[in-house]
Amino acid sequence: MRWRRWLRATLWMVLALSGSTTQAIELADITSERVITPQLSILRDREAGLTLTGALASPSWESIQVGLLKEGYSVGAFWLRGELRNNSAHTVTRWLAMGSARLEDVRLWLLPLPAPDAPIDEAATLPLQAGTRHPLSGRAVASHVPLFPVTLMPGERRQLILRVRSDSLLDLQVSLWESAAFRQEEGRELALQALMLGLSLLLATYALIQGIVWNDHGFVLMAGWIVAALAYICSFQGYLYRYLLDDGGPWLVHTPATLGCLTTLLYLRMSYGLVELRRLRPWRWLYQFTSVVLAVVTLWTALGEYRQAAPVANGVAALCYLLWIASMLHGWRHGLDNARMLVLSFALAWGAIAAKMLELNGLLAQSLLPDWHFAALFQTGLLCMTSLLVVCRALALHRQHEQLQWAMLYMRVREQLKLEQTVAERTLALSEALQAADEANRAKTGFLTRISHDLRTPLTSILGFGDMLQGGGDAAAYGRIIVRSARHMLAMVNDLIDYARGDQLDTPQPAPLYLHALLNAIGQEGAELARRQGNAFSLQIDAALPAVLVLDGKRLHRILGNLLDNAAKYTRHGHIGLRACWHAGGCAQDAGILEIEVSDDGCGIPIQHQARIFEPFERADADRSQPGIGMGLAIVRQWITRMGGIIALDSAPGRGTRMQLRLPAPLGDEHDLASHHVQEDTSMRPLIDGSGYLVLVVEDNPEIARLLDDQLSRLGFAVETCADGVAAMARMEQRTLATADLVLTDYLMPGANGAQVLQAARRLWPRVPVLLLSATLNAGQAAPAGDHFDARLLKPLNFLELQEAMGRLLGLTRPEPVASPEPAAQMSLPPLAVLRDALALIELGAVSDLLEWCDTLGREYPHCAAFHRQASLCIERSDLAALEALCRMAR
Repeated sequence: MRWRRWLRATLWMVLALSGSTTQAIELADITSERVITPQLSILRDREAGLTLTGALASPSWESIQVGLLKEGYSVGAFWLRGELRNNSAHTVTRWLAMGSARLEDVRLWLLPLPAPDAPIDEAATLPLQAGTRHPLSGRAVASHVPLFPVTLMPGERRQLILRVRSDSLLDLQVSLWESAAFRQEEGRELALQALMLGLSLLLATYALIQGIVWNDHGFVLMAGWIVAALAYICSFQGYLYRYLLDDGGPWLVHTPATLGCLTTLLYLRMSYGLVELRRLRPWRWLYQFTSVVLAVVTLWTALGEYRQAAPVANGVAALCYLLWIASMLHGWRHGLDNARMLVLSFALAWGAIAAKMLELNGLLAQSLLPDWHFAALFQTGLLCMTSLLVVCRALALHRQHEQLQWAMLYMRVREQLKLEQTVAERTLALSEALQAADEANRAKTGFLTRISHDLRTPLTSILGFGDMLQGGGDAAAYGRIIVRSARHMLAMVNDLIDYARGDQLDTPQPAPLYLHALLNAIGQEGAELARRQGNAFSLQIDAALPAVLVLDGKRLHRILGNLLDNAAKYTRHGHIGLRACWHAGGCAQDAGILEIEVSDDGCGIPIQHQARIFEPFERADADRSQPGIGMGLAIVRQWITRMGGIIALDSAPGRGTRMQLRLPAPLGDEHDLASHHVQEDTSMRPLIDGSGYLVLVVEDNPEIARLLDDQLSRLGFAVETCADGVAAMARMEQRTLATADLVLTDYLMPGANGAQVLQAARRLWPRVPVLLLSATLNAGQAAPAGDHFDARLLKPLNFLELQEAMGRLLGLTRPEPVASPEPAAQMSLPPLAVLRDALALIELGAVSDLLEWCDTLGREYPHCAAFHRQASLCIERSDLAALEALCRMAR
């Protein structure tokens, strides 16, 4: 142990002797600034592994012979040591500053002067830290450069130890400042930098606006280059760390070199565009290659090993600027625009960059330009260059614009003279063309008139005979489908003729409607269409789909019918689907988006034909074998557009076709339905006799309840109405009142819904049938196990369907006419013209027109009441032969 004490004493003696060669620095003598680098000694820690004790004990300390110490990209750490003293009678505080803002890790120890037997407790001796690796908030004094406060008491002496480590270029200049002088110098620097920054940003904004207005890529690149150069200056000076990225981090070291490479890349591309170097082929390829190399080096500098990438980036940037000078001189010699202007305007900035690059890489021992002086000089050169570029470029573009305007004016004059010469020549040809167009229009009008009659006549017969089938029995459902389909087809024929004739189709007329009933009717028609070629059909309606929406139901029916007809044409032994869903709140409050999809797995549509199938009279090549003239999809798209929706097509050959419609639709209320939407068929032909039967009607809509009461009373039923489900259940519990023979109930009602009414009826009136009348297809499906409605009908009301369902549930038959036909000789007969009209309608089979004829006969000829009764009876029985015999007998 004695030899260890002897060794320690010897080391401290060596340190004391070596430290005695360093002149002590008097803090009180520093009134402004003093560079103290020559008064310090330096230790190069090449592995960066020395501790404070190890560094102080090292024999490799050496004096510094220069005022500014530039070490370039050096591996390891550097230790600086000096002695501070205060011989004044008062406490003195000075700020110790490092010259570079890009240093990563700077640590300061203020230790007592070494004593031979006084070991250093490193755990208790914590250093002050600065540099970009550490957060700014943890520093003693906030500044863009490493800055430490140094305070000595009167007569106190301290040993100054600095440890510096950084992957960036090392600038080991050490200065002591009087705090007010430092802040004053910092304020001057910031004021100058703010002025330069504001002017540069103003020029960048002006260049960007000019580039956008004139569509000039050179101006846009100039704006980007100015912004990148300013960002490089801010990072080089430490302003990014000081004011924006104050959390610090190792990646801040990469920022200056990365932004420097990016600035060089943008500058080369800007120069290439402004000078039009593409006219000189060797420079064009060389600039392309250099741009790629710069982009790769920029990414390497930003993401790779910085100590290896940064020297390469600096060397590449230097070569690029040499390349730039050579290309600009070559362009100047060949008279290229802006080459001379770029060389002269960039000379000052280029000289500053060259001097600073030599200094930073340690090739110059003395500092020609401090960092902020370099930044100010570079920005001054930048302002001069960009100002000259912007002004000259704007003047050149203005001259080009004027030349283009004069050229356009000259061309307009020539075109005007040429046009005036050709107007007289073409006037005669135009007159002849108008005459030919008039003749073609007259021919088209005649053709459309003939085809209109030829198309409407058979459809009228189909409607008449379809109406005859609705009298009851198994054919009633088919009759209703025939009538709806024929009316749908007649409306489409009318639209087709109007479209082909050039007439504007009437505007959409949205109104509240029962959407589930409409989709169910369309689905029945689609199933019949699909069955023609052995296809399966499916109808999927989302449970969330509202019962009542505000839509143009007439047009929606035609649109979907057209799409289903197309799907049925081009699909054989496949599947056709109709799907409807609802997206609430898709466009506005109390509204949503109705999405309907028609899909098939047929032949599909080739890609090259999909863009034009929505055009009038356009058909794909695969469609030539199918009937039609190519107008259906054109009308579909026109109507969907008018309704504010969109249609999307998804198809591929062999995969089938999917048409998706999206229509905005406000929510509707059943109480807002107009009376003509409440019932589907207003004809009230009696199919059953309800005399002696009591019907309990449960309906919360007063208009529908009143309509049911009126129509059922005409059939002989006794009717009781309840405004909601609660009132209906209360009526069932009254044992003193008569039990109803049939309960007709709605589903969605306040208080209690249709399922609860069904449960009450099964409990209190177990043998009474319950018929559900609802606006949705899925109503009643959630009833408890074992309870189900005896029949279900969709709104709007179809009284022929209602009579058929009630007759089936109650076992009722069709009433026979009371009166027998009277002889024609005893009846007052209408005029012969009226009878001839009836015979013409009978020949066409127009039953609907015969009903109107009969109503008109009853109003205009009241004295022919007996004849009117006989004709009504024949039409009601769909016995056109008997009606024809009656009319001919009357003649």
